[in-house]
Amino acid sequence: MNAAWTFGLLALALFAAAWGSRKVGVSSVAGFLVLGMVVGPGGVLAGGPVAPFEPGPVTDLLAELGLLLLLFTMGLEFTVQRFVEGGRATLLAGSIDLINLVVGIAAGLALGFGAWGAVFLGAAVYISSSGVIAKLLSERALIAYPEAERTLGVLVFEDLAMVVVLGGLGLATAGGDPWRFAGVAAVLLGYVVLVRFGRDALERLLEREGETLVLLLLGGLLVASLAAKTLGFPEAVAAFLLGMAVAGSTHRERVEGALASWLAVAGAVFFFDVGLHVELAAAWAVLPQALGLLALMVATQIATGTVAGRATGLSWRGAAGHGLMLLPRGEFSLVILGLAAAAPQIPADVRVALYATVSAYVVASILLGSVVFARYDAVSDRLGRLLRSPAARKRDAARRAELEAMRGGGAVPQGSDRSVSRERR
Repeated sequence: MNAAWTFGLLALALFAAAWGSRKVGVSSVAGFLVLGMVVGPGGVLAGGPVAPFEPGPVTDLLAELGLLLLLFTMGLEFTVQRFVEGGRATLLAGSIDLINLVVGIAAGLALGFGAWGAVFLGAAVYISSSGVIAKLLSERALIAYPEAERTLGVLVFEDLAMVVVLGGLGLATAGGDPWRFAGVAAVLLGYVVLVRFGRDALERLLEREGETLVLLLLGGLLVASLAAKTLGFPEAVAAFLLGMAVAGSTHRERVEGALASWLAVAGAVFFFDVGLHVELAAAWAVLPQALGLLALMVATQIATGTVAGRATGLSWRGAAGHGLMLLPRGEFSLVILGLAAAAPQIPADVRVALYATVSAYVVASILLGSVVFARYDAVSDRLGRLLRSPAARKRDAARRAELEAMRGGGAVPQGSDRSVSRERR
């Protein structure tokens, strides 16, 4: 089947998945993911009369472009100045978030994956999915929430932390290149130079109109992000940083509008591609183990997210929401599995079990995340109330009883309801 047929059929299938998702009230992310799992080489069509859909040049290109566009678009919501001002809070929140890595490694040891297998499992379940979270934030219009800024900061922290973790694992297990750390430093230095001295040139470049602007943006994003990847820097973080650089220009809204259609198409293929790489039968066999791991990591993620949120000035609702926003795992977890497959220190049976467990974990976390984001306000508000200390909840109850009594007497101080609402948050 040629590329045009492949793209046409894929577009129609993704349309059906998006339509069906909206009919049942869940995020289209879940629909795209399930579609990939069903029609992929490891899905229900494998071994049947209908040939499964195999990943190829079309999905590879669009999936990578989709990830980069998702992160670039998120970067457009934050200027470099705003992000730097929140740097201390991001560093603190990201450091607390590292507890999830330790818990993941401990879980791997408890599951019998051995020392190296546990380290790879810990890394895979630690890192949240930048692409999935970016899509859900945009789809549910949550990007303006205070906790969303903290969440995006932690995502960048996680991705940079994984540069160190993956570099160290590569060196230890497969003789990786130590010069990748120098490449990371070079990319960061180049970005500082761009932000500090390249603003005027960037403004002039973005004055283009129509197809010239679209081609400039797509070409520049791909070349810059993949060049950063060649130097050992996460391409998703590079795309996010480029978006922040453009956000400081006067052309931000034009840029966002020019890329909207490309983002819709390529973003859908990205989530479909994640589903294509899931071995459904193997994942089903370890589903109870994966769900147990998910329950553990959900509890840990919410706990660390809430502590980090409160430590960096978020309300109880916002702090709980910060933990909820970080729940989905995705593309980076699968990258880590690829590295584990090449590690000679991990026995073959452990590699198979590790891949199946993490695949099931990733799928379950994305499905859970899509449900949580769909009902985000109600879930975060209720969770924020539950996580408050018993003394604080008792004060709230007493205050509400007092207000009810005052209403009965016809004298309610102006602003009392609003003050109680602020206290709950």
